[in-house]
Amino acid sequence: MTTAAEYADSVAAFAHDDVPGWFFPADALLFRAVDELQGARGITGDLLEIGVYQGKSAILIGCFPRAGERFAVCDVFGDLDALSAENRDESTTYYPGYERAAFERNYLRFHAELPDVHAVASARLPDLLPAGSFRFAHIDGGHSYDVVRQDIETVRRLLGPGGVVVLDDWSTSHAPGVGRALWAAFADGGLIPLAFTPGKFYATWDADGLTGADFAGWAAGHAELESTYEHRFGEHTARHYTMGAPFWQRFAPGTPVPAEEE
Repeated sequence: MTTAAEYADSVAAFAHDDVPGWFFPADALLFRAVDELQGARGITGDLLEIGVYQGKSAILIGCFPRAGERFAVCDVFGDLDALSAENRDESTTYYPGYERAAFERNYLRFHAELPDVHAVASARLPDLLPAGSFRFAHIDGGHSYDVVRQDIETVRRLLGPGGVVVLDDWSTSHAPGVGRALWAAFADGGLIPLAFTPGKFYATWDADGLTGADFAGWAAGHAELESTYEHRFGEHTARHYTMGAPFWQRFAPGTPVPAEEE
């Protein structure tokens, strides 16, 4: 089985990474940070990804479960009838023609068995998964405000002590509903920022769980990550992380730094 470190390196090596999708090296490293920091704290639980596309980030998350833990994924795949009008438009624009078989084929190149696959709308997850049993959730499904807000509330119920949520496309212009839902959860629901990249936002609801300082300490031991000064969110702080340009060049000589990571 591929290790988390090996797959994180392959994500950075664009010339050798043939799994379709959008998952940048800084986030691959921060996914590892969450897993390692939780392990050091003794935080346990299952892992969840809402929206898998062809498996690019799911393959990495699948490296994380420890003894007794499970990895679950949720996606409607090609069932557009399960989506709202806005999310159907999004799916046909950005993810035309993808099917469950493509995800499974890519995932099984790196793992011996598939995760627990829930081929349903994410709104059904509260009826399928036990509350308080997860330690990690990556939300990357429908990007409309109503869907993201519902996914955030679902994940809040599913996460246990020390649990971390990651929201994709929180700052991208084509998905304004994600940012709106994120900041509503921060303002109204006690969401605590931990770290963020150009594409993903890391947070928790557990005031006794991981902190922004934990992420900064982990990143200090990984020279390939660059970070800003601390940004203050009320009582809490978080840093912005990117992949340093010298490390982009190490993985892909001559390749310009992608705009999302500049």
